[in-house]
Amino acid sequence: MKLLDMKASAFAVLLCTAAAVSAQTRAPTPEEQAFARLPLDIQQMLSNMTPAQAMQAIAQTGQHSIALGNPQPGQEQFRSTLGALLASPSTYVSGSAGATTFPPLSPLVAPPPPPFLR
Repeated sequence: MKLLDMKASAFAVLLCTAAAVSAQTRAPTPEEQAFARLPLDIQQMLSNMTPAQAMQAIAQTGQHSIALGNPQPGQEQFRSTLGALLASPSTYVSGSAGATTFPPLSPLVAPPPPPFLR
């Protein structure tokens, strides 16, 4: 009976050790790898976010730069745009016209004829 208890406890220790080792050796996610490649000052700006959220903020910064007419911003302009994006995330308003325009912007509805043909 004592030998059985000793084997069971040794097995439990082995399982706990294997779980701890596997947790330490997991491969980093693509977001974690991309975050690690960012410059240190940008990593510090995004330090309160998860790597996935940080990479989404980086993508949004690129989209903002494109919307501002500069598809390939310099490093300083990118940092300032990122800072502006992080400073005011709650003031973002969608610029989509959606279904509120007249006439509706739908590919299923033909556009109205030009005024001179009416």
